[in-house]
Amino acid sequence: MNLHGKKILVIEDDQHIFALIKMMLKNYSVNLVLKPDGESGLEAALSQNYDLILLDIMLPKKDGWEICSELKNSGIKTPIIILTAKVEEADKVLGLEIGADDYVTKPFSPRLLIARIKAVLRRFEGPQELSNEKLIYKEMGLELDPNNYNIEVQGNKVNLTPKEFELLAFLAQNEEQVFKREHLLKNIWGFDSYAETRTVDEHIKRIRQKLNQAGLDFIPLQTVWGVGYKFSSKYQANKT
Repeated sequence: MNLHGKKILVIEDDQHIFALIKMMLKNYSVNLVLKPDGESGLEAALSQNYDLILLDIMLPKKDGWEICSELKNSGIKTPIIILTAKVEEADKVLGLEIGADDYVTKPFSPRLLIARIKAVLRRFEGPQELSNEKLIYKEMGLELDPNNYNIEVQGNKVNLTPKEFELLAFLAQNEEQVFKREHLLKNIWGFDSYAETRTVDEHIKRIRQKLNQAGLDFIPLQTVWGVGYKFSSKYQANKT
């Protein structure tokens, strides 16, 4: 992930923290904008476009919880990383539930924060919409048509729900790329809460069952243990 030219809003009242962030990112040609209180930070986030927001919680005039909630309720899609000294699990869960995309506790190492920034931007800059291009896998006998949400195995239609089709097509259109459950939630469902990752697992399970019942002897949806899922058309017929 190249950070060159990225515009990042830092809503932080501690000048020492801002100075640290500025020093950390000085070699990346990042445009940093500092707002030292909640009201000016919210106004800036609503009035200008940013690639990322670094948001403190304990702020004068308006706290980070309010800012995060108001931004998400207003439809702002800018990813948010919360920076705070609060370390309790309940605080982390609250931040994620109201729309934050990641959570970094103070004090933090420069390498950790840069890694988190890159990871969040990578998720948001990934493909967000399905292509209309038909996908045909002759060796497997599988065909996907995003134009009409149609999927066929050996010429026979498979009845997938819209979300099942979108999940399968998204993975197929990004073949061999491994996606975390959180990324799939964001792309397919628009969920912000990490607590909903079981939704992905259940949909993957149902898609596999339906493809198997339709006679597909190689299921291209693969689990990458400890990470997430990917689509691979490298055909391996079952030996029975």
